Amino acid sequence: MTHVDEADVTELVLIREALKGSAEKRGVKLTYLPLIVKALIPALKEFPYLNSSLDEQSGNIILKGYYNFGIAVDTEQGLVVSVVKDADTKDIFALAGEIERLAEKARAGQLTLEEVHGSTFTITNVGAIGGLFATPIINLPDVAILGVYKIVKRPVFREGKVEVRDMMYLSLTFDHRVVDGAYAARFTTRVIETIQDPKKLLTEVL
Repeated sequence: MTHVDEADVTELVLIREALKGSAEKRGVKLTYLPLIVKALIPALKEFPYLNSSLDEQSGNIILKGYYNFGIAVDTEQGLVVSVVKDADTKDIFALAGEIERLAEKARAGQLTLEEVHGSTFTITNVGAIGGLFATPIINLPDVAILGVYKIVKRPVFREGKVEVRDMMYLSLTFDHRVVDGAYAARFTTRVIETIQDPKKLLTEVL
């Protein structure tokens, strides 16, 4: 099942711009993905069944006490999912460097077995390619995958007036055998709240 929502990422755009200089000094390119990863971690801690796997033979749900993010990478050989291990222990710049390093290895066809196994949650980012939103396919044995899409300026009605804001769609595909729609919707809302609140995001990403 797929749940779709949208986020006002105006503040996220400003945060990325503010941090780009610090990232460059560390020799890394700061994309939106590390910020989204960090926004996901508190939500996954609050909604642990989305950071789990289903043992189909026993019917048991296995909750994971660690946060390994599969990052889908578009390569000439097709889609490859590399895995950023223990994302909750890394700061924003370390995450940016790791995501960049794994993406380069994926495009070169040099990922090791260790670097493609062990994800607990997956993100696919097709924003650079285009499209409104889609239904990503779950990267088993994960329970869910989040699709993030292009950021566009749209008129939004806020506090009694129309403003131009940076908006982005999100789509969460999840295993309905493990979680129901309301649980997934609350999780997505929690992620959006973190993305949209600059103070909360800065506290949780750095």
